[in-house]
Amino acid sequence: MKIGEQVNTWIIEHELPVRAKLKVVRVNDPDYGLTEDEIADRNEFIRCELMKDFWLLMLIPDHPDQHCKGCGSGFFIGDYGVFDFEYSAFNTMDYHRTRRPFNRYSYAIKIILERVRDLAIMHSSISDPEGRLDTLRRYEAFVDCKFRDRLNYLVNRYRNEFDEEKACGLKQKIAVLNTRIRECQSIWERFAPPENWDR
Repeated sequence: MKIGEQVNTWIIEHELPVRAKLKVVRVNDPDYGLTEDEIADRNEFIRCELMKDFWLLMLIPDHPDQHCKGCGSGFFIGDYGVFDFEYSAFNTMDYHRTRRPFNRYSYAIKIILERVRDLAIMHSSISDPEGRLDTLRRYEAFVDCKFRDRLNYLVNRYRNEFDEEKACGLKQKIAVLNTRIRECQSIWERFAPPENWDR
């Protein structure tokens, strides 16, 4: 009897520890060598974990005439999988309810008022009188460019307008520009108060 056969007779097969099932895992494989069933189980687990935060909301049935598109479940949160095109943090009804159309005019006014605030803070923090005077001139030129020049133009048109309907529209536009100039002045006085001017 050969030595290998003799050693094999000493080993009792059912007493051996379970063999490790080793497999090659490629580093660039996004699924780490998982089978299709294992990938489906993993994705289902991820979906369930993500939906856990919304389980109370999922219990609330949707209004009958407001079913979400692609949902079909009768609930107002779509039951999308990880690889669905619609799957996103932004596809809840709460998110869409808070979204409004983008208002360019309001955004432009917001940026202008932020610029006025920045100039006022700069004016308040400069210790050099010439620098403060220069910043004050920049503020006045900025407000002139954005509001006062247009206001003067509309006032001249209003004085020469004979049609009452057009004059009323011009008066409303003038009032809006006056309001914007007062807002700028209010921001300037708040962030660059006169008591700081003589420091």
